[in-house]
Formats: sequence, C-alpha cells, structure tokens
Amino acid sequence: MSVLRPVRSIRLKIGLVFGVTFFLGFAGAALYVFNRVKEVLIQQDIRSLTQRAASLSERTSIYPLVIPLPERGEVLLLWYTTGRFKKRLYISPRFPGQGAGPSGRATAPSDTFQLARFVRQTTDGYGQLTTVVGRSNRPLARQLQQIGWLLTVTLLMSMTLSGLGAWWLSGWLLRPLRTIIDSARSVNRAEQVTPIPTPKTGDELQELAETINDMLARIRQAVDTQHNFFAAASHELRTPLSILRTEMEVAQRETISDRERLFLASHLAELRRLSRLVDDLLAMSQLRAGTLQLRAERIELDDLTLLLTERYHAPINQRQLYLAVRFDDTALSLTILADQDKLTNVLLNLLDNAVKYATPNTQLDLTILQQDETIVWSIANQTVSAVPDPSRLAREFYQADARQDGYGLGLWISHQVVRLMGGIITVAAEEGFFRVEIRFKSQPGQPPAGDRPDWYPG
Repeated sequence: MSVLRPVRSIRLKIGLVFGVTFFLGFAGAALYVFNRVKEVLIQQDIRSLTQRAASLSERTSIYPLVIPLPERGEVLLLWYTTGRFKKRLYISPRFPGQGAGPSGRATAPSDTFQLARFVRQTTDGYGQLTTVVGRSNRPLARQLQQIGWLLTVTLLMSMTLSGLGAWWLSGWLLRPLRTIIDSARSVNRAEQVTPIPTPKTGDELQELAETINDMLARIRQAVDTQHNFFAAASHELRTPLSILRTEMEVAQRETISDRERLFLASHLAELRRLSRLVDDLLAMSQLRAGTLQLRAERIELDDLTLLLTERYHAPINQRQLYLAVRFDDTALSLTILADQDKLTNVLLNLLDNAVKYATPNTQLDLTILQQDETIVWSIANQTVSAVPDPSRLAREFYQADARQDGYGLGLWISHQVVRLMGGIITVAAEEGFFRVEIRFKSQPGQPPAGDRPDWYPG
C-alpha cells in the first residue's frame, strides 16, 4: 500500500495545493508590483527628461544665437517658429525620425529614445522656441529587466521554501495519522487484534483512533467467539466420529454382502474426511489461541521422508505419477529438531497437495539438500491449472482450485506449525510448475543449551 501511494498521498496533495495557491498569489502580486515599478520609473524618467528640456530651452538664445550642447547620450532638436516661418536651429546627428520632433504631446517614445518637448516664447515676444530632448531608453529597459529577473528568482526561491515548509508542516500535522496507519499494519502482520495508540490531540485524529479501536474490539470479540466455537465443536465431534469410524471398520470385518461392504466403505471415507476437517479446525483454534503443544526431538528427515513416501505409494500410483526422490549425498547428516507428529502431518499434507494437483503421467521431484547449516526439503510438480497468486495459499480457507476436495486449511496450518518449530515454508509457481520448500536448521549433534527452543524437552 505504501508505494500507493506517494503520488496520491494527502501530504503530497497538501503540498501541491499550497504550492499552486502560493504560486498564483505571489505571481499575481509580483506582476502587479512589477507594473507599478515600471510605471513609476517611466514617469520619473519622463519628469527628468522634461525638466532637462526646460533647462536647455532657458539656456538657448535667438539674438544672439546661443545653443547649449546636449550631454553625452542625449539628442537635441531646436525649432524657431514665428508666424508661418519655421526654422530648425539645431539637430543632433543621432536624432530619431525626420527631425520633426513630437507634435501635440509633451513626451513620446521614438525608436530606442524617449523624447520630451518643451515650448516657450522667445524674449522678444515674436516667436516660439521648441526644444526636443531625447535620451536612450535602453538603461531603463535594462533596469526593468533586472527587476523582472529579481522578482522571478524571488518567486522561485519562495516557491521552493514554501513547498518545503508545506511538506514539513503537513508531515507534522499528519504524524499522528501515520502512527495510526503503522499500528494498524502491525496488527495485520501479527494477525492479532490489538488496540492502536490513541493520540491525545482532541481533534478528528483522536476520534478516528478511538473509532478504529472500537471496531477492533468488536473484531476481537468476533474472532474469539469463532475460535471458541471451533475448539468446542472440534472437541465435541472428535469422540462420536472416532466411535462411528471404529464401528464401521469393525463392521467391515463381519460377513456382509458386497453391496453392504461398498456402502460402509463410502461412509467410512466420508467419516475420515470429516475427521480430518475436525482435526484441522482444532489445530487452527489451538494455533490462533497459542495453545498448540510441541515436543522437540531429533529427526532424521531422510528416513521420515522415505517412510511417508512408502505410506503414500498407493495414491501416487492411482494418479499415474512417478516419484523421484533425491537426497544430498554430500551431507554428513540430515537431522533436524522438530515435533515428529506435527512434522509428519505437514509432510503428508504437502505430499497430498502435490499428488492432488499434479498433472497425470508426470513426475514429482522430492529433494532433501543441505545448504550451509540449513536442511532444505522440497517437492515440485507440474500443475493441472495455473496458480495466479501463490502467496494467498498461506491464508486459511483459501483454495486455488475449488473443484478439489479440501477446505483450504492444510497449507495454512503447515505454515504456522513449521514457523513454531523454527522453520520456513515458501511456495512458488511459474510456467506450469508448483514448488513447496521447507527450511530447517541442521542439527548434526545435540543442540547447545543456548540454541535450544523453548519447547525443547529437558
């Protein structure tokens, strides 16, 4: 669930919403500030240029003709007008346009210059002096560009800092929720229904934790009721089933007709199947309650395997299968520490599954190998149908093929029993083959006192 999920996590959504909102707000504010600064700087430049035009106009004289020279970077245009007479007194070499100057407006942009126009009466009162001063607007454009870059960099840095701040803040706010999630996952992994920690925040998170704990308490009660029912029903059914099976087996030895013998055999097979179900339910309830008793003893795994394959010879022949058994000839000892009765049930269950689900007229490969200090028992078979999700086989009441006999408890019980004995079961399915593997720690000699499990006798 965790890989859910970074893309869809609440923390990421909060960060994105905060980042987009901040970007839009700051970008709008930055654009407004830039336009205002641009307007102020242009007005200031126009005011300065107008004042410069007035200053040059005051310093200009018609009689005698005195023309002040423009400063470096400036252009100047002087017109003298009296009645219909119009004379250009001076024009700078780099003056833009045709030298007519702006008409009707005090200021106007022209090419790369900003022009300002100033008109006054001459001192003799007979004419007008028009002074047009221009200055390159490139310095102003560079200044505005620098301000724009500064605002852009500030925007990016602010977005980064705000994103990091939103990520940290959302993580801090969601930390109690993460604790609830981790606790709930640990409950699922441990297969135990235990309360999760309740944060004392007085908000919705505390209410959520309390609601989940109420739900878990109801689940715990339902699970306990189920386990108690399984245990009680199993204990109550074992005795009458054993009596019925014994009576039918005795009746089969009597002098009866073939029809009656066939009838008893059919009923005896159903009783045995029902007895196995009762035994599985009892084992499941004991495993869930932690009351399953184990007695550790040293077992020669190769000898026990050969004994069980001899007992299972008839079902293998009925399915027209060939069993290939291979032991590790280089291993000094294939001895493990386990409960022999429980291990026998586990191996018989795995043999039964391999025979039941194997393709007819194929080979079963049973091997026992030693890898370092580990004994590996495995059985592989070709499957009739594909197993879509082998990991689900370890769940109780799950069957890969509902058409086969069984109740989906055997492999789950085997997993739990082997785990209690210090081993590991793994299953794998690929390209029409199914393989089950059990790993136990090798015990070539008497186990040291420090390495003995809690259930080791003495």
